[in-house]
Amino acid sequence: MKTMKSDVINIVYLSNLYGNLLTDNQKNMLSLFYDADCSLGEIAEQYGISRQAVRDSIVKAESALRAAEEKLGFLKKMQQISNIAKGCKDGLTDGSTLVKEALDAIIEITEV
Repeated sequence: MKTMKSDVINIVYLSNLYGNLLTDNQKNMLSLFYDADCSLGEIAEQYGISRQAVRDSIVKAESALRAAEEKLGFLKKMQQISNIAKGCKDGLTDGSTLVKEALDAIIEITEV
């Protein structure tokens, strides 16, 4: 069920941004699955439910996160801001240390 690495990273970012929109069980199961690298069986045993129920909960949570991003677009905006800041920083001369430091801070905050 785990997908390509970029998809996994994307779900982790989306969970950090929109995780409060999920139920506590969905948040916990996503965290166990992605952050703690637990298997569906391990999570099912912990919750006393079937592996299929765990899978359904994770899929539903992932869908909710993607839907929130589609509507709100915070992750996309953060990526755009980060890219703009990197482009600005690369175009600066050596005498612009304060601006470079400010752009470094923006890049660090928005790095995805």
